[in-house]
Parts: sequence; structure tokens; C-alpha cells
Amino acid sequence: MCMREKERGRRSGKLCHAERKRHDESKQSAVPNGTHGASNGGPTASFRPGSNAQEAVAPNNILFIENLPYETTGRMLEMLFEQYPGFKEVRLIDAKPGIAFVDFEDDVQSSMAMQALQGFKITPQNPMSINFAKK
Repeated sequence: MCMREKERGRRSGKLCHAERKRHDESKQSAVPNGTHGASNGGPTASFRPGSNAQEAVAPNNILFIENLPYETTGRMLEMLFEQYPGFKEVRLIDAKPGIAFVDFEDDVQSSMAMQALQGFKITPQNPMSINFAKK
């Protein structure tokens, strides 16, 4: 490419053919293969903090709760989740503080609770991350 094309492209805000091609290739390489830029977010997506990818988990009656403060008790979570129909139980994982499982009667009821409490802050530093548990 000649210097004039380059200068003209910068001044007009337009990219020349070679620059446009490089720009398009860099955008495509940033999108994972097979996704074509589509989002797999929504209530069926599961995101684990610290991971680099999202993986779809089918809706089910068990919720996986993360980012809980160390001081969280089972009774605290029961008080939050028992206000939603179908609530059964809370299970804290002693070996891994900060996570819990909450059981509901079916996936519709667990979905309603997940949508309502997603991001609820038990402390100002700890918004809950709620996903469907893997089966």
C-alpha cells in the first residue's frame, strides 16, 4: 500500500483494503470456533469465577451458589430461599467455604428463585452467583 492511501485512510477515518482485512481477521480470531459471536448467556449458562469459558448446564431442581461470605450459615440461606415455592433444603459444603447447593421440587421453581436472587449481596463484597448444578 502506498503512503498516500494510508494517510488518506487515517484522515477520513476509513481503512484501506489491507487494513480492513487485518481488522476483520483479528475480530474473527477473538470469537471461539463455532459460536459466530453468539452469546450462550441466559439462565441456562453456568459461569464459574476464575474460568475462561462458559458452559451450558441444563435447568434442573438443584441450584449451585457461589461467592458466599465465609460467615454464611445454612439458616441464612434457608431464610432467603424458603420464600420461593418448592424450596426443599440448603446444603453447605464444609470442605469448600463459599459454595452451597439449594434443592427445589422442580426446575421451574429453582429457575424462579435463581432469577430473583441472582446477584443478591449477603455482604457488600459478595454478590451471589447462582447457576444450575451439574448432574
